[in-house]
Amino acid sequence: MKILNMLTKITFVIAVLCSFGLNLSAQSVDEGKTLFNANCTACHAIKDKVVGPALKDVHKRREEAWLIKWIKNSQALVKSGDPIAVQVYKENNEVLMTAFETLSETQIKSILAYVKAESEAPAAAAVATVAPTGTTNAESTDLETPVNWLLVVITILLVLIISQVFKILARIGDIQGKPVVNWNTLNAALMMGFLVIGLGAAFWEFYVHGKLTVFSQGPASEHGVEYDSMFMITFGLTGIVFVITQILLFWYGFKYKSDGKRKALYYPDNHKIEMWWTIVPAIVLTILVIRGLITWNHMMYHKDEKARKMEIFAYQFGWNVRYAGADNKLGAHNFREVGKMNALGIDTNDVNSYDDVVTSELHLEVNQPIDIAFRAKDVIHSALMPHFRVQMNVVPGLPTKFSFKPTVTTAEMRSKLGKPEFDYVLLCNKICGSAHYRMKMLIVVDTKEDYEKWMKSQAALVPSKVANKTVALN
Repeated sequence: MKILNMLTKITFVIAVLCSFGLNLSAQSVDEGKTLFNANCTACHAIKDKVVGPALKDVHKRREEAWLIKWIKNSQALVKSGDPIAVQVYKENNEVLMTAFETLSETQIKSILAYVKAESEAPAAAAVATVAPTGTTNAESTDLETPVNWLLVVITILLVLIISQVFKILARIGDIQGKPVVNWNTLNAALMMGFLVIGLGAAFWEFYVHGKLTVFSQGPASEHGVEYDSMFMITFGLTGIVFVITQILLFWYGFKYKSDGKRKALYYPDNHKIEMWWTIVPAIVLTILVIRGLITWNHMMYHKDEKARKMEIFAYQFGWNVRYAGADNKLGAHNFREVGKMNALGIDTNDVNSYDDVVTSELHLEVNQPIDIAFRAKDVIHSALMPHFRVQMNVVPGLPTKFSFKPTVTTAEMRSKLGKPEFDYVLLCNKICGSAHYRMKMLIVVDTKEDYEKWMKSQAALVPSKVANKTVALN
């Protein structure tokens, strides 16, 4: 009996340990997925080659210790003469891989655990679903192909029949000495039909899809209110002119169709009309341009001492963010150092860089002014934050900047839209290469308390020197 009780206890302990181990493994994979999506998807996929090679079964090809060193700083490994690192570097056309020194060894292991789990995941089995008619999807596809071809043949036959009918009518007209079809009347009627259908389709498009644009969601920044006002006024004025000119264009084509009796009037010029259609648009455009210039200058050149300093660094195909520390001063950078000590080329000898924080997510505090500097590593990118009405070119060797104040938290926007999965994003709005479409970064607008809590959880760039900096500043 004692032996049985002991075996029962041992079995229970083993089961608990196994369960705990499985939970840890699941947590590790989940964390790895989050880290992979935030740091790696710009250049890598599990089963497809993007910028870098596919990562499937990389755990079988390389040792974990080597992979950790490679992810931390691949260039340091190459310069050390490691034969595998040199080989991989040359096989990938000597393209520099971003160094991820801010990632801990535990975080990198989580990424590798996620890659392993995805590599070993079985391919999803194809399941034939039953269509409403009782046929499977495969059968439906087999039926759709001949139906589509039949529609194409019918369309071609209809076009040929209509053309032959018109030829016959033209021949009858030649025999009778007068046209059977009045082409001027027909074309005039077609113009009016095109006008009605075209304008109806345009209004339908705005009605149905207008709610899908970011303008329907409202701006999430302070200057966005004025920006949207400018946009809607310009859009309204040009829309009114568009509708009026299209109606007049097609109406005149319909009304003044030739009946063979009237002769066109030669009307070379009218200085009074020309003066009005030059002066009125010039005045309207001048007002719009001046207001736009005033708004732009207010957005770009205002000074706010309380603005928090940040920097966004673009590269093919991803983004990094650098936050100033408690002193609200960003450390210096040197483009020659990119990839040597850190991915952004930050001068770690500058005292202002010690407490800087580098992340792959952009966190903002609501109602807090932000000064963002932009730098690029390789080609011209364009930082687009559509919900904040922010866009700025990111040019190598030419730092740019933008200032704004977010006014709606992520949680508030989710509640407003009724979409709990909604997230703000930073996109690249320049076609910067093969993986341009994957170049995006998560933006989170927090409350003051949540933002400060998040910042405290982030590691400083040079944590060992932060205390010395504080002492030196005091």
